[in-house]
Amino acid sequence: MHGRISQAATVMIMLALLITGCTSQASNIGMAKDKAGNVVDTGFTVSTVGSYDSADTAVVMSVDQQNNSVTLMNMDAGRQYTLYYDGTTYVTDKYNGPMTISQIRAGDVVDVNFLKGKRQIAGIQLSPKAWVYDNVENYDLGGINKTASIGSTTYSLPEDVVVLSEGRRTEVMDIVAQDKLSIRGIDHEIYSISVEKGHGYLRLKNDQALIGGWIEVGNTVIKEISEDMLLVVPEGSYQVFLSNNGASCTKDIIVERDKEVVLDVGDLEVPQDKTGRILLSVTPDTARVKIDNRTVDISNAIELPYGIHQIQLEAEGYDSLMKYIQVGSEYAKISFTLEEKKKNDDSSISGNSTQDKKPEEKDDSSVSENTLNTSSGNKVYIDSPKGVEVYVDSKYVGISPVSFKKIVGSHTVTLRKSGYKTKSYTIYLYNDGEDITYSFTDLEKEGSSVSGNKSSSDDSTRVEKEPDVETVSGNIIHPFDPDDGKDTDEPDEEPGASDGAGTPEEPDTSGGAGTPEEPDTSGGAGMPGISEEPEASDGL
Repeated sequence: MHGRISQAATVMIMLALLITGCTSQASNIGMAKDKAGNVVDTGFTVSTVGSYDSADTAVVMSVDQQNNSVTLMNMDAGRQYTLYYDGTTYVTDKYNGPMTISQIRAGDVVDVNFLKGKRQIAGIQLSPKAWVYDNVENYDLGGINKTASIGSTTYSLPEDVVVLSEGRRTEVMDIVAQDKLSIRGIDHEIYSISVEKGHGYLRLKNDQALIGGWIEVGNTVIKEISEDMLLVVPEGSYQVFLSNNGASCTKDIIVERDKEVVLDVGDLEVPQDKTGRILLSVTPDTARVKIDNRTVDISNAIELPYGIHQIQLEAEGYDSLMKYIQVGSEYAKISFTLEEKKKNDDSSISGNSTQDKKPEEKDDSSVSENTLNTSSGNKVYIDSPKGVEVYVDSKYVGISPVSFKKIVGSHTVTLRKSGYKTKSYTIYLYNDGEDITYSFTDLEKEGSSVSGNKSSSDDSTRVEKEPDVETVSGNIIHPFDPDDGKDTDEPDEEPGASDGAGTPEEPDTSGGAGTPEEPDTSGGAGMPGISEEPEASDGL
């Protein structure tokens, strides 16, 4: 009996040693002998949950839940790579709270830890160093020296900034002023821009009675009606008001992204001319007043035709003001007050600068007309694509190749051709005393892709960045890669690594809607509910 107990104890001890790896063979895991009897390293390692050997701070390009993969862009090297996740992957928000992988969005800036050889994600977190602004409307992406502004704050804008629209990478110049954006970055640098709400187009038909009048699309667009105009309008539902010399009508439209709406106004009834008298009160009383680009005397009531009119006010020491007024009654009083100019009105990039307040809202009472302060004898040439209609700030300028006067500021160039997809670009013109030539890509039909926009100034050529359509297969960037000298598939250039050490200064979250976004954790707490293993590791 005693012998049997001893034998059983011996067996249990041996099993315990084997399970815990406390044998002479434990150190041989991952080792093998060749034909000559020499021990070689097979590269096999036993990994535990949460273990990793590489780390990176990157922008999420896409999340493929069908293949359990995440495609990332390393901003230092400008290269993208793909990693895989499974049920053991930790997914957390910037405060280390639990998330699911479905809550990670394209454009998010994340800190990712992974096993290099398996391309397996151990943990992915919304970077605590990153800030995000959603639904941004007040922005300027054409600052000098590669800068951009959000509200009144200036950031650097790298050439390889990630710009995403409807799931694909695009370019900064594809963004027009009517688009709503989500912008993300770290410190004073923008990492990604996502177009959350894009734009479509509005064309008028049978509008002869309205030429020279005004069109108002909701509170977003107010324009003087010109012949063959093509309006760029944010996607959405709107009530359109059109007027000219007492003739007016109201229509309802729905604008879809990248699609054109044709509005027939041929049923407009032209009544007898109606006028109203407007009494203006302006502070300061020394202000100069123009209505429809004509200087007026506001000491007495001004008689104006029914409809929309543009009013401009200027006074020394005060900010200029441009508004639109609608005359629809026989008599009305309107007051305006100009704001004094600020003595120190400038903003610049400073070390570790972050957005510390909500971006300023656009003034819905009027629509930005691209403040054009300077013009010269220089011209802008549109060389290609050839044979397309060209519109600048909604006004028709001709069939390409075509040229128009160079006026400093940002402008929306729209290209249109029957049977093709209408396309708009934002161009930024500077007072450099030079002509400039743009060569845009051919307009696309269904299923085609866009790349390769160019612009040139005199003899020098500035090539706009092509969309990054590179797919990575087999090779992977390992930013935090131990120098083992054995991975021959690695690229020559290693991007910078982030070891997660240190805590950057958090932006002031008192700004409300403009503060860094907190991810929705309604998808459930704990680890992501994913049970499937990734594809076989042959291609890893």
